[in-house]
Amino acid sequence: MLNILAQAKRLKQEDVFKSISENVGSSGDPRIFYIVAALGVGFVVLLIVINALKKRQASPRAVNHQGRLLKELAKAVALKKAEVKQLKTMAAEQGCASPLTLVLCPSLLAKGINSKGKSDKRVVMGVARKMGILRKK
Repeated sequence: MLNILAQAKRLKQEDVFKSISENVGSSGDPRIFYIVAALGVGFVVLLIVINALKKRQASPRAVNHQGRLLKELAKAVALKKAEVKQLKTMAAEQGCASPLTLVLCPSLLAKGINSKGKSDKRVVMGVARKMGILRKK
């Protein structure tokens, strides 16, 4: 320990500055830094891709779309937009998931016509006549 202190006392300020400038002033090879940085970025990107693949779930693709099916049924029965809108309103009042339920189940449609609600009963009765559920008077 005393030996180190003795050497430190013998050092001059100029020697210390010279040693520092030699060590700091030497230029290293920047290619190594670029390679390490590129590997680090590549590793991070790889982790992100693996994480995204793990989160993705294989779900079956919907073959039938409810809106498209309603649109095709409206064309087949020749329903107007206002009639479809009234059917949607009545379906919401009845607690049905879709107005298609009312079209396919005449008893629910009749129940909706007889109940009180916001839907226009005359329009819905016209739909029932178009479908052949009600007879003209």
